[in-house]
Amino acid sequence: MGQETYQLSVRYKDFEYAVSGDRAFVDEHDKVVQSYLSKMMKEDLKTTPGRRGKISNTFEIDKSTPEAPKPLPQSNTGEKPDIQKFLEKLPLNSEWQFTLAMAYYLSHFKQQSSFTAKMVRKQFREARHTVPNNIHLSVHTCVKKGYLQESGQQDLQKIYEMTESGYAYIDTLLSSTSYEKSNVEGEADKLDFEAFNFENNPDPRILERIEDQALSILYIYMKEFDRAHMSAKEVYDVLKNYFSTDYSSKAIQIALSRSRPLVEKIKFEGQMHYQLTAKGIDHMETLLGNQV
Repeated sequence: MGQETYQLSVRYKDFEYAVSGDRAFVDEHDKVVQSYLSKMMKEDLKTTPGRRGKISNTFEIDKSTPEAPKPLPQSNTGEKPDIQKFLEKLPLNSEWQFTLAMAYYLSHFKQQSSFTAKMVRKQFREARHTVPNNIHLSVHTCVKKGYLQESGQQDLQKIYEMTESGYAYIDTLLSSTSYEKSNVEGEADKLDFEAFNFENNPDPRILERIEDQALSILYIYMKEFDRAHMSAKEVYDVLKNYFSTDYSSKAIQIALSRSRPLVEKIKFEGQMHYQLTAKGIDHMETLLGNQV
């Protein structure tokens, strides 16, 4: 059963406030709003001579009792994926990209339309992913790029929301990785498993190091499929789908990154790709010689 989503909507004169999210998030906002309303009504009493006694409950709160918040209608976002599996689908390289992905997950799957930098940091920890050294700087970078926007304050902390551009950016990454996967699988499917030509190429099934296994895919696709470079996600997909490895996408990315100077990074259509250097090709051919 999926996590329930709740909504808090408050109106008092010209003051309006609305949030949605999980129960803890809504209850936290409920306390903040009650504090604001109390201060506002006390100010009203000060400016109205002759009024005495208890503050009347003149504001409207569209919310069930704290023990049973009102559920929102179910959104059509589908089943909430595991945060780690969600991140593995994305070709992320920088701290601000991971920060935006965490914000997307909070907003799209957890239905928390607004959030603080602290909540984004908490999502990093839930995902067991390294938290940026300066989460506020990463969030601010997303704001500068137009992917997040400020929408108020909570307990002296800025509140942020995803923008349409932010949603579109992550959705585009999700679509591009789906395309890459089908493209890589399609190439191998057309030529079947024998196309890997292990007589003339290193066999990742007998290589012990994850770095060598990843590099062997770069070598094979360069030699057999005329692919000069590949993304870490493409290498991950080939290893997982055709060689039954159980590494994560992140592990493959790290393995390729630390294989320099055998590989070099290049930017291709806005994504980070890897290609073998002359030293990398020599290394693969040495492994092939040992294999023979």
